[in-house]
Amino acid sequence: MPGDEAKDAAHFGMLLRSLRERAGLTQQELAERAEVTSHAISSLERGARTRPYPHTVRSLCDALGATESERAALIAAVPRRKPSAEPVTRATGLVIPPTPLFGRDDDIASVTDLIRSGARLVTLTGPGGVGKTRLTAAVSDVLAGDFPDGVVQISLAPLANASALMATVGRGLGLAGIDDPGAFDLVAAHLRDSRLLLVLDNFEHLLSAAAQVGQLTALCPGLTVLVSSRSPLRVRGEREYVVEPLDLPARDSATVDEVRAHPAGALALDRALAVGARPSVDDVPAYAELCHRLAGLPLAIELAIAQLRLLSPRALLGRLESAGRTSGARDLPERQRTMRATLDWSYSLLDPDQQRLFTLLGAFRGGATLEAVESVAENGDEIPTRDVLGILHELAEHSLVRVRGDRLDLLEPVAQYARSLLVGDRTARIGRAHARFYAGLAERAAAGYERADQVEWLERIEEEEANLLVAVERSLDAGDAPTAARITWFLWLYWWMRGQFTIGRRLAEQCLRAELPPWERSRVNLAAATMSYAAGDQAAAASYWAEADLTAMDLDDPEVRSKAIAGTGLAALAAGDLDTAESRFRVALDFALRDRGSSWMASLVHVWLGTVHLLRGEPAAAVPEIERGLHLARGRGDRLATYVAFYNLSQAALALADYQLARQRVQEGIVLSQETRDLANLAYFVETLAVIESQEGNHLRVATLLGAATGLRETVGADVYAYYLPDDRLRDAAQEAAQTALGEDAYDEAVAAGRSLDPTAVPELASLDQVSPRGSRGDVR
Repeated sequence: MPGDEAKDAAHFGMLLRSLRERAGLTQQELAERAEVTSHAISSLERGARTRPYPHTVRSLCDALGATESERAALIAAVPRRKPSAEPVTRATGLVIPPTPLFGRDDDIASVTDLIRSGARLVTLTGPGGVGKTRLTAAVSDVLAGDFPDGVVQISLAPLANASALMATVGRGLGLAGIDDPGAFDLVAAHLRDSRLLLVLDNFEHLLSAAAQVGQLTALCPGLTVLVSSRSPLRVRGEREYVVEPLDLPARDSATVDEVRAHPAGALALDRALAVGARPSVDDVPAYAELCHRLAGLPLAIELAIAQLRLLSPRALLGRLESAGRTSGARDLPERQRTMRATLDWSYSLLDPDQQRLFTLLGAFRGGATLEAVESVAENGDEIPTRDVLGILHELAEHSLVRVRGDRLDLLEPVAQYARSLLVGDRTARIGRAHARFYAGLAERAAAGYERADQVEWLERIEEEEANLLVAVERSLDAGDAPTAARITWFLWLYWWMRGQFTIGRRLAEQCLRAELPPWERSRVNLAAATMSYAAGDQAAAASYWAEADLTAMDLDDPEVRSKAIAGTGLAALAAGDLDTAESRFRVALDFALRDRGSSWMASLVHVWLGTVHLLRGEPAAAVPEIERGLHLARGRGDRLATYVAFYNLSQAALALADYQLARQRVQEGIVLSQETRDLANLAYFVETLAVIESQEGNHLRVATLLGAATGLRETVGADVYAYYLPDDRLRDAAQEAAQTALGEDAYDEAVAAGRSLDPTAVPELASLDQVSPRGSRGDVR
């Protein structure tokens, strides 16, 4: 174990012991209250277990009755994973146009110096359209080499709810299972020892969560946060940097070069050339005056200059002057009046059809596909589908719409303006059409999750997640709980594989508080059950499954009955009641194989029946049962059900001492888990591979793989696959053999190396040839 981490583990252990003794509890008593083993408490206090799961730490705090300050101290003391040594920039929605950046050299240097001199929370403020996003991106590019653990850029524009800020940050950091109430704790634990630059763009609508950003920087001394916002965060330690508009050319400029010598003029001339205008000496006064009228705001200049496709600079100036006299609230700051006036003027240039489609785009979050826009336009606003593409092309020529691959979106100030114009009954009508489209998309995706195009659908829904969530929330607000419930039901498996079970449970429970028809109520109960089960709340899951089955009885709905009864079987399995579990699985299988049943559920139930055999010590009987499930899963091309079967077959092979077959099943499962990015599942396969390597005496690989499995579970924050019930004795024996063979220091060092791996590197580790540091077996390099 590296020296710093050993000290961190010892510190955590001493603090835990101090809190336990202050509470007057023995190790056994604390273990019972926290629902962990006494061995786990002993290992943590001795520093032998270096990295408890975040949910374990929360359970310990609850069991100890810890105060808020004690809770924060214990969470902060958790030794964190060391990230990979290579700096990485990960962008999650921060889209920068490929155009030159004018007039920001001094700003870049100033903000860079501010951060390099020790400022750890810097907020770039200024009106919409002043160029804060471009500046944050430029600064992060310059500083990338200063942060060994990378730069993470996160666009917050699609985020509607401040309470989801830390979950969004966690996902931007690559953490799964990060949407639970402990998202802040997980993010803080992950970043506590990082030297990382976190860029949060468009923060102004989330100011109620500003205190969390301040707390995060306080808990993570190597973290620097760069924020862009129309307003400062007003938290301790914040350094505000006001982003001013671009420097203006003189109104009496006489030549094109004199206009170009100033950033606002250079931007205006560059954008004019981009739309085919050729500035002449006669145009110079108009260009200079345009820059002044637009107050040097880059977005305003870009929007206005786009009209040079149709107007001369002088005609453009005349139109802009007219808009400036009539638009913008008088109590707004001049620059904001100018931005609003520019948008009002740009909007006034649109014909009625263009205006309708432009404001309709405000209903979307995080952009949309052409298919989505066409559907919502046709069904929500009676704009014929055949007209949509042409109108979008015209809006793009006005610089109001951007095209990103196969998606369309608006710059955030423009999107906010579009939403401000979407009012009255039209808002509700378009909202319903938006929800109907995304309900249909979610339904198609739900079917796709069970087939060969599973990965493509997971990626599609990940891209549309902001639209799907806002569709659920709008539907609930509008009293259309059935639509909200259907979307929630169709998303549950996406949330399962992405480790986002808490958001799924929250939305399912919101739906259940409303009046729902039986079809929707039965299925949203299933969603609530599976999300609760993934989070480890077995009692709630059993209750929801039972309620779903009760409703489905009256509907004669074999799909719901198969899933609900199988769920109660899982609850019995978790309780160790194998006879009840088997009985319920067999009833569930009967329903699953009926017409209108679920072939997908049938494949899983076969596997779970195999699990019952394994737990009874009957691995030979388990194999044919599991292989029936595997056959059904492969017939659909379903990766999830296939790797669930592979995992259980690997456990059967271990029990039968067929290590070659066990390795084959594990390797196949690792490949599929990587394709779906299912880190919780990957952790189980990696841990099983460690057991196999132990049988061949590859102790260094054993330690590294065990560390990697621990790191994956820490990233997810929960086990998720509670129905995986491996023989823990095999894992413990592999660990003990590796500790004996390597010695404690070398063992801990290898575990730390595995735990520090980025999740994307773990599959490569698992597939490495077995070679030792000097060419002998066992080295993971």
